[in-house]
Amino acid sequence: MFASELRKQKVLFAIADTIALFGAFIFALSLHDPSNGMESRLLATNPLLLATGTALVVGLWVLVFRACNLYQLRNGGVKEAIAIAKACSIASLLTLGLDFLAHIQVSRITVLIGFVLSVPMVAVMRTLLREGIRGFYAGPSIATPLIVVGFNPVAHYLCEQIRDQLTQYELLGFVDDDAQGRQFEGLPVVGRLDQLGDLSRIYPGLEVAVAMPEAPIEMQERIVRICEENRMRWWMVPWILRSPGGVRVEVLGVLPLLSPRGSNLEGLNFAIKRSFDLLVSTTLLLIASPVLILTALAVLLFDGSPVLFRQTRVGIRGRHFEMLKFRTMRVASGDARHREYVREWIANKDTVTRENARAGKVHKLVADHRITRVGRVLRRFSLDELPQIINVIRGEMSLIGPRPALPYETELYESWHRRRLDVIPGITGLWQISGRNHLSFDQMVRLDVQYMENWSFVSDLRILARTVPVLLRGSGV
Repeated sequence: MFASELRKQKVLFAIADTIALFGAFIFALSLHDPSNGMESRLLATNPLLLATGTALVVGLWVLVFRACNLYQLRNGGVKEAIAIAKACSIASLLTLGLDFLAHIQVSRITVLIGFVLSVPMVAVMRTLLREGIRGFYAGPSIATPLIVVGFNPVAHYLCEQIRDQLTQYELLGFVDDDAQGRQFEGLPVVGRLDQLGDLSRIYPGLEVAVAMPEAPIEMQERIVRICEENRMRWWMVPWILRSPGGVRVEVLGVLPLLSPRGSNLEGLNFAIKRSFDLLVSTTLLLIASPVLILTALAVLLFDGSPVLFRQTRVGIRGRHFEMLKFRTMRVASGDARHREYVREWIANKDTVTRENARAGKVHKLVADHRITRVGRVLRRFSLDELPQIINVIRGEMSLIGPRPALPYETELYESWHRRRLDVIPGITGLWQISGRNHLSFDQMVRLDVQYMENWSFVSDLRILARTVPVLLRGSGV
């Protein structure tokens, strides 16, 4: 239903974008192509080579558009216009970079004109396609009246999502026994459950969305029976929606299978992430070796040995490993104070964060008397974290992921907190670029779960890019 239609729409928008980009490039050639040089070179190129190169460039632009969420934004508006401008800018710069690396003689002015034209042409083509889809869905043989059974937050959310998509559904309102006379964003409660049959005769082709996950199974069976007797197509929000984090739906043969949403870092995605970690961490280790050596000397000269601090942390699926950091505290410093702070941080949740924010405090103990003068500088710019690159190479950590937990911290976890242990912990992550030490524990866990459920290679690149300014400002401590 929704999924198949939305997939087809994504393909149509990708085709529309490709047509618009071809149009922008051809128009740019007609406006600026000194002595028809570029056109002549293109016509003289081997057709197979030209087709391959064109496909690669188009594929690059479509991937950039996808990374900028343009295939999730299909309703137009300012947000889409900004995303189009951003995507075209990035894709144009990448195209120029590839041209330079491949030693292809391309007029940069032509590319610039093509970029300037691409933004309005993509926007116009998308507008035309959008209106065409809406006109198609509005046809009398396509448009489908829809009634939502239930008047509750789940039903309201469902209506908002339907309105935000390009669909064939025309929302008529709600049916509910206990909400007569009420309305939500202009959609009224049009009747009671026993009036569904009458509504099906008034609106031919009526479909029913049952959004009552809290209702007893007997009531849900009654609604389905009414729909079947009146030949109304129905679909239902399952009771398992109440599971934290939502559910994932899969089909095995003809059996629908529901399960809690899990990590997206499995199979090929895990292989991609691990390969990226190995490549980048090895390169970083080589580039940062002078900084590592100087930092180690500073710790050794001012604070003595040992230079490295080794601490047991909890990794993926609860496995313990030895995390490496440059030592920033005095030797033989106890952890009693930190244990107490962690206990308070987890137990009091959001309350601690609000009180600490007003008091100018954070959950990391920056005023701890155990921290040395050199250690304070290292912590300010997160230089103490650099040895964790070795943990990444070993496979115990990732460049990006949840903050590695302490064993005595996990003893205080609620069951849903343990979901953050389903992936390899990271040096940086969503928690670091979203407030880091000013977040409550529950907020941090929600960010970790959000990261693992929605992981993509592009999201990792974004987090890395946003981590650099945070570290340079020294604002994470």
